[in-house]
Amino acid sequence: MIVYGGREERIDPADRLGRLQAQVDRLNVGLETHDPVVALLIEWGVLESAVADALSPEIDIESPLLKRFREGARCVGHLFRLSLQRRSREVPLWIDRFCGILSEIAASPLPPRVVARTPEGYAYYALYPESYLEAATRFFQEAGPRKAVCIGLRSIGASLSAVVAAALEGEGCPVQVHTVRPRGHPFDRRLRLSSALEADLRRPSGAHYLIVDEGPGLSGSSITCVAQRLSELGIAEERIAFFPSWEPDPSRFRSKEARARWERHRKYTVPFNLRFLDLSPNRPLRDLSAGRWRSLFYQTESEYPAVHPQHERRKYLASTPERPGERPLFLKFVGLGRYGTSRRSRAERLAAAGFAPEPLDLQRGFLSTPFIQGSPLSKGEIDSDLLQTMARYLAYLSQTFPVSQCRSFDEIIEMVRVNVGEGLGERWTEAVGRLEPFRTCFETARPIAVDGRMLPHEWLRTGSGYIKTDGVDHHDDHFFPGCQDIAWDIAGAAIEFGLTGGEETLLIDRYQSLMDDAALRTRLPFYKIVYLSYRLGYTHLASETLGPDPDGARFKRWVVHYGILLQQELQRLSLIRF
Repeated sequence: MIVYGGREERIDPADRLGRLQAQVDRLNVGLETHDPVVALLIEWGVLESAVADALSPEIDIESPLLKRFREGARCVGHLFRLSLQRRSREVPLWIDRFCGILSEIAASPLPPRVVARTPEGYAYYALYPESYLEAATRFFQEAGPRKAVCIGLRSIGASLSAVVAAALEGEGCPVQVHTVRPRGHPFDRRLRLSSALEADLRRPSGAHYLIVDEGPGLSGSSITCVAQRLSELGIAEERIAFFPSWEPDPSRFRSKEARARWERHRKYTVPFNLRFLDLSPNRPLRDLSAGRWRSLFYQTESEYPAVHPQHERRKYLASTPERPGERPLFLKFVGLGRYGTSRRSRAERLAAAGFAPEPLDLQRGFLSTPFIQGSPLSKGEIDSDLLQTMARYLAYLSQTFPVSQCRSFDEIIEMVRVNVGEGLGERWTEAVGRLEPFRTCFETARPIAVDGRMLPHEWLRTGSGYIKTDGVDHHDDHFFPGCQDIAWDIAGAAIEFGLTGGEETLLIDRYQSLMDDAALRTRLPFYKIVYLSYRLGYTHLASETLGPDPDGARFKRWVVHYGILLQQELQRLSLIRF
């Protein structure tokens, strides 16, 4: 089923180089915190990956331009290392080198437009490059390499490999650096290299080969296909090491080849550590990640809403035992670099409008807000105050967060067709063709950065009214819908709360009294089908991956629920007159 929807944007490399120069100029003023260097590392990796993909559309190559980008990555990796180690006196030398490379690249012929992909680990999953610096140091201490070849898997591996290379060079080990893009089916990736790049990889005699990525994913084939290609080039398997973000159970890989190869190579992984956050020791942290937050709001596990632990953002409750009257803080990972900055901005605007708690600080990717005491809602808990608040909230989103583009109609229809066929059976896909008349109203509606998750448990009833939680980033995660018509959120609210016809009418009437959107009712049947198709796909994926886990059983019940509602909405299509 189709559940994921990676974020991409078309960018002008020359424009991004100018922005990077501005970031470096700000570094020259002084390194008061580590965050600006992290942001520079991330942005350089995004640009380098986008340009490399444009120059290597079908097969990975080497070119003078790509080598300059790699040298730039080497410089940024050293800036990151020195900043983290607080060796500020050595920073200017690397800034000067980096600025020289920026100038050389800016004077070179560049692709006019390239496709940049969001580095998911930095944006969503609290992947800290500091962990790769530590992993590289541990590798050096254990293996004592005389030389190394560092291979980053694009996209995020471009910046992570720069950190690994800098760590080794800081220990005196010469490093050759490359990036590659495994291609093919997600469960059967393959590496395609030019003869020149193959020759470059073979050249260092006696080197250790380090494969760096944020994976592995479900198949494990991206990392292992690089090791396989290196073996085919004559590299001894004991000289090939993996630098993943976590250590999985390889028996669960979807790829047979990955299952067989994973155990042949040493792995160097340093898991997430609270030391990366540089938080005050006076605030003990309680881990609320992976659904643990539910224990604060529900008396028994039977009341828990279903969550997929691996899809949850890291979050913590910070208390101050020496000041019992002080309200605890809620810390949630919202992204490193510009990803966190943009989400803080949205959180501030939602708080100013009275819909969400006030953000207090953004530090190392974690946004802190006062912890709100309240009761999460459940399906069917509806009153007029909630519907009024929902309408004002959705109208505020429409007014405040317009965007220029969203997923195309054809992309949406493909998701619906696949999920309906997989979830309900092929005979139901015939009804999907009846969605075509909605194309015009879809394409004329104004897309916005929606809430994306109008689930009951994300609304809290407090002494001063209703608060919407978790509203800053679902429009920009790597699931559907992305930025979309506000009808997505209205359909979601109607479905998740089980609104009656009268309650749905009240919600829509109140929303339309605040917004000029006369065509909303025309679009809503389409978005109910789209929403249900996505949720059917998501809950099916979650129930399969979680298996016998209690949350797996919860999601399995939702699969049945969404399937029944989707059948009903598809049957209603025949009654609509366009």
